[in-house]
Amino acid sequence: MLKTTQPNQPTTPTLVVSRPGIMRQSLRAALAVYPWIALMASAGDGLTALNYTVQHQPRLLIIDCNLLEEEVEALLAAVKVRAPETRCLVCTRSSQAAERLLAAGADEVILRDSSVHELESALLRLTQEEIDQQF
Repeated sequence: MLKTTQPNQPTTPTLVVSRPGIMRQSLRAALAVYPWIALMASAGDGLTALNYTVQHQPRLLIIDCNLLEEEVEALLAAVKVRAPETRCLVCTRSSQAAERLLAAGADEVILRDSSVHELESALLRLTQEEIDQQF
């Protein structure tokens, strides 16, 4: 069943950070079923994502592992300095990378092949406070 956003339902402005292509499209499609996630835009690299974040202040960044790991780490560090209220979820390929990304500033890390339930749980953990504040 497809969920839809109700007119007065609180949402979390979200930026997807992923190189253009099928993975970005898949991630955006997966997020579209969550009515509290308001997809604002997509960025294909860390610098564009950082500039967008500073200008538009999304509450959530979802970062795909198709960026270089060093680029993701640099983005996380910069976001935590320039927009510390922005929450960051990183989708990665390995649990070893997950540990490094958490240390670099990610608020949540899930494996790219995680279940829909794991993605939804991570999104709820990251956005619950934001949604509660809107009520």
